[in-house]
Amino acid sequence: MTASLPPLWIDGYAFGARVLRGGEEPWKTPDDFGFFLRDLAQLLSLDLVEVPVLPAILAWGEMEGVALGSLGADGMERLMADTRFRAHLKRGLETAAGALGSRALALSLPGPGVLAALCCPEDERDEDALDDLALSLADLLRALYRPELSAFRFAESDPRALDFFDPLTNVARHYEAASVLVLTGEASAAAEEASGFDAVLCEGEGGSGLVLPAAIWNGASAVPASDIPAFTEVPADMVPETVLARLRQLGGQAA
Repeated sequence: MTASLPPLWIDGYAFGARVLRGGEEPWKTPDDFGFFLRDLAQLLSLDLVEVPVLPAILAWGEMEGVALGSLGADGMERLMADTRFRAHLKRGLETAAGALGSRALALSLPGPGVLAALCCPEDERDEDALDDLALSLADLLRALYRPELSAFRFAESDPRALDFFDPLTNVARHYEAASVLVLTGEASAAAEEASGFDAVLCEGEGGSGLVLPAAIWNGASAVPASDIPAFTEVPADMVPETVLARLRQLGGQAA
């Protein structure tokens, strides 16, 4: 993995929202968003901290009374291009950059397939929708970029979407930011088809690293060798003491 990426990339956002904010969505108050990420980074000893866009989309839909599932690809494109929504995201990023000091900052986004599953009925998730959503995501990425961002992480579960990531990886290369693709579900089996990324992490073989199961946090699953890059999400319902004890066991692998 490139130097800016941890050997074990930890997504603790949902866990942190429950433990640190009592389940309140941090994106609903972008002025305080950076303080939430700072508290999360301190809790989990993170050197690299994610700013996730997907929960921001979900929170915006709830606050605006928008039924995301009925938007369709065109409606989702309009949402992501909305100046108010972008200002909301930029404010959260601004407070994150200010609050996190020297910690590395990454932006995580849903891939076009994940976004299509959020806004389109299954029979409308065709190549045209995936292509349009990929271009929309790339435009959003350009609008949100700031120098503090050292990496972009993309999440994908639809193998068909792997053909449409070029606009996103091109943006990452333009800004000289590391790009990481995390594949789950059916997309994991197509990991070898993904190109243009600094790291491709998946469930099983085929990528340059692994997506670890949730069982890693209760000790029911073995930790991979330290030279294998890995990604894991802390389950939201975990007991904090259990998570912190597991982090101590993971030792130097944790970000």
